Amino acid sequence: MLDVAPKSPPRPAYDHDGEAARVRWADVVLGERRLQRATAVVRVDAPVETPATAAARKAQNDRLFSTTLDPMSPVVELGWPVHGPFVLGPQGVYFDGYLGVAQKVLDEHHPRLQAMVRTLLDHDVLLRREIATDDYLAVRPGSPVKTPADLGALWNEAMQARWPQPEGWRAFFSSSGTEAIEAALKLAWEVAYKRFVATFGAATFARVQEALGVARVPFFDRDPGLKDHPVYETYPFAVIACETSFHGRTLGSLHLTRSKRAHQLGYPKSHVVHHVPYNTSDDVARGLVDFRGIEELLSIPGELARVVRERRRIPKDLLAAVVAEPFQGEGGYVPGDPRFFAGLRRLCDDTGALLVCDEVQSVARTGALLATEHLGVRPDVVATAKSMVVGTTLAGAHLEKWLHNGWHSNTWGSGRVFDVNFAWTVLDTLLHHRDPVFSGLDYFENERVKGDRLAQGLDRLVQRHPTLLVGHRGLGLMRGLLVKRRDAIMKAAWPLGLKLLGCGYSGDVAVIRVLFLADTLSREIDEFLRVFDAALTKVEQTPA
Repeated sequence: MLDVAPKSPPRPAYDHDGEAARVRWADVVLGERRLQRATAVVRVDAPVETPATAAARKAQNDRLFSTTLDPMSPVVELGWPVHGPFVLGPQGVYFDGYLGVAQKVLDEHHPRLQAMVRTLLDHDVLLRREIATDDYLAVRPGSPVKTPADLGALWNEAMQARWPQPEGWRAFFSSSGTEAIEAALKLAWEVAYKRFVATFGAATFARVQEALGVARVPFFDRDPGLKDHPVYETYPFAVIACETSFHGRTLGSLHLTRSKRAHQLGYPKSHVVHHVPYNTSDDVARGLVDFRGIEELLSIPGELARVVRERRRIPKDLLAAVVAEPFQGEGGYVPGDPRFFAGLRRLCDDTGALLVCDEVQSVARTGALLATEHLGVRPDVVATAKSMVVGTTLAGAHLEKWLHNGWHSNTWGSGRVFDVNFAWTVLDTLLHHRDPVFSGLDYFENERVKGDRLAQGLDRLVQRHPTLLVGHRGLGLMRGLLVKRRDAIMKAAWPLGLKLLGCGYSGDVAVIRVLFLADTLSREIDEFLRVFDAALTKVEQTPA
């Protein structure tokens, strides 16, 4: 097992065998179809590839631009019962091993989620759409319907419990993970610029731009807003990110992403983003920074331009942010090294830069609400999405003073009433609800207990299949399986009823990502291991 985070204190033994007797969840029934996750068994008794699946692929390919789909990715037929990770489809019962690429963290039939939907329907707001960046949204006193302010307050509660701030935390809501990163970048760059002007003055900033050969844009001089801030063609504030990172595919976040060739080919790049190896043992990030003050650099003719353009280093007063994933997702399911993150935190403290932690995929997966909690560092900005339903950028409220009106906006970030209430219910359930099925464990404790069971089972499979399963790494119920013949394993697993997805580079040893719900049952871990074992056996029996 390749965990790198500190080990948690020993926990009392959990009664895995008695868990089944505590389950009181109702069947999911659609017409004559019925599914119960407490008893479901993965069993495929019909072909997974049929003329209907070929037609579904063709219909999508004929009407939609290509994306990340592999030509033989599974066809998921909607309208069949889903209970936990189990899906009753036309081919039988299969197990979803990647949960919509980390979109699902609670069973969609969780009673609190079902009650939320009924509440919105009863109050005639289930399909209501507003735009919270142009209107303030409120409900009548006593209404159970939640607003963006309610969701922000719940996030503030969660963040204050982990990293208290004198003024608390604030949230910006968007529609996706890459947009949450875009907001984090814009916030960091805006704060860096406004802080610089407040510290050194507008005249010094003009000298910086002149030294770097950056011109003003006179068109904006006619705009009376923010008249004390002329607009320049570009701005010099830099960001440090990590190799093998993935922060999204929109052009801003794409400057940070550095994992696969397909993500970068053909797109213009920002000159103010620098990359360092992830989990590097030496202080490579600090080596990128020139710690001389901006006035000293400006006092030497041509020195600022030489530092920035020839030496490719960052003046300390021009470092806006360091961005890293506490648990790299697309890069290969690699947990962050606490020592590496401690170094990043020190660098941010020494320069005034913001430490931005990308938790889009890892939020509520690793036995904690945020994977950053395992690393012993304080983030300045956190970005989440996926299982948290909406894109969420969280930062200390004290940074608000640097942001002008109109610095950012998002039409649907918190305007879809359903999404806001869905997100609030998921977060509130994770933070405060305890299901009697788990004998008093909260959901994060359940992830740790079930993660131990998963790790032990995978250790046994490493012994059984040493030529295919090399090892595994992760935290809680977010785990990367290091395998040989990855494509063959995933291809063999799907007809057996196990839906798997890779991440990271292809190679002699590659990674398969696996995820489980926060309310995972012990038997679901066992069922996954059983079918994965069968898939490995099948590949062993097939010539390479």
